[in-house]
Amino acid sequence: MRIILKSFYATFFLFGFILYLTAEEPKEQETPKIVYKLILEGAITPSSLDLLSEAIDKAEEAKAYALIVAMDTPGGLMTSMDKMIRKILSSPIPIITYVSPKGAACGSAGVYILYASHIAAMSQATNIGSATPVQISQGGTNDEKKNQNSDTSIPDKAGVDDEINLKRKLINHAVAQIKSLAAYHNRDPLFAEKSITHAENITAADAKSRKVIEIIAEDDNDLMKQVNGRTVRMVTGTLKLETESVKIITLENDFRQDILKFLTDPNIAYLLMMIGTLGILAEVQYPGAVFPGVAGAICLILGLYSMQSLSLSYAGFGLILIGLVCFILEISILSYGMLSIAGILSLLIGSIMISDSGDSISKLSMNLAISTSLTIGAISAFLVYKSTQMMKQPNHSGDSLLIGEEGISETEVNSTSGHIRVQGELWSAKTQSGIIGKGSRLRVLKREGLVLIVEEILST
Repeated sequence: MRIILKSFYATFFLFGFILYLTAEEPKEQETPKIVYKLILEGAITPSSLDLLSEAIDKAEEAKAYALIVAMDTPGGLMTSMDKMIRKILSSPIPIITYVSPKGAACGSAGVYILYASHIAAMSQATNIGSATPVQISQGGTNDEKKNQNSDTSIPDKAGVDDEINLKRKLINHAVAQIKSLAAYHNRDPLFAEKSITHAENITAADAKSRKVIEIIAEDDNDLMKQVNGRTVRMVTGTLKLETESVKIITLENDFRQDILKFLTDPNIAYLLMMIGTLGILAEVQYPGAVFPGVAGAICLILGLYSMQSLSLSYAGFGLILIGLVCFILEISILSYGMLSIAGILSLLIGSIMISDSGDSISKLSMNLAISTSLTIGAISAFLVYKSTQMMKQPNHSGDSLLIGEEGISETEVNSTSGHIRVQGELWSAKTQSGIIGKGSRLRVLKREGLVLIVEEILST
């Protein structure tokens, strides 16, 4: 019996030892790959560039696998767009630009950004195109304008008008830029060119069939499923994407980014500049008030910073400054209100010129420009009027109120010292010659520092 038990125990322990040797260590649960998502809405401005730069930096720091840029934009500034393209092309992580949600658009500068991205995708019921640069206004000779109206192609030779030549130069540069991006990611160059030369615009389905984009996705999860297995061209070489099971994290804008986005609105930029101008004018007219000057300087600096979102007419900006100078000169020059009228007209014409410059995306509202310039002009004229009235009033302090005033000597006053009372105030005093007894009536001749020069009033 004992032999049987010992055999059983030996077999049991031997079997357990064999299981221990052959057992595999438990596999660690793999953490899902992280994909960051940036929502980019509205016009492309310096704040858009800041958002993209920070998103790429955060994604790289968190070792995210990719960055989705959910874009809905009518276009924007070419300077910001160019910098965003460089950021995308040099990004260490894949940038997936996704025109979404349904009903979104990808216009003008957005087309370039999508062409520069490693993966181009669109949602259903979206469109893309109309990338023609429109920052330069039409001009030229009658023959050139006639040829332009009858033919939508770019003239193949330079004309006599520099404005037409500059527009031709801008369009040719844009065409070459977007065709190079199309070649880099193997996308359709024909639509890329026509979106500039003919302002062509197409739907998501057309964009996919023409190889403008790679994917039409219903949502982010569907996008990741379709991206999985695709090969993209990175700075370091080709990369096969594995996005079958990823965790998408949406990046939230912080307070600073919201403020910058608010400031880059063209209408806000103009209002800040005009309020700043009014504050500086008020401080010049009423020195020592402090608050109007400080508030005006802050608004003016913020307005000038925000003006980078406008296609600024420097002639218009110069007229606004001339208007400010006219209001300041009105205080010291007798012009019977003509300088104030000139100031109001300068503000009005300058504001109209600023609103008439630029394209429809980063453009100042004409109604806002007219109403604000007239309002600021009227307030400035009123401040000038009140300031002029105050300057015409007699002085209520200073030497002019003391000279000729009569007083009483509190002590004996001689040519070196003494004390008198004038207008209820006690003053040190002395005579030019002679002595004035205590309690005598006297008259102030002049003031030397804190000492009054007096003479005695002799009774008749």
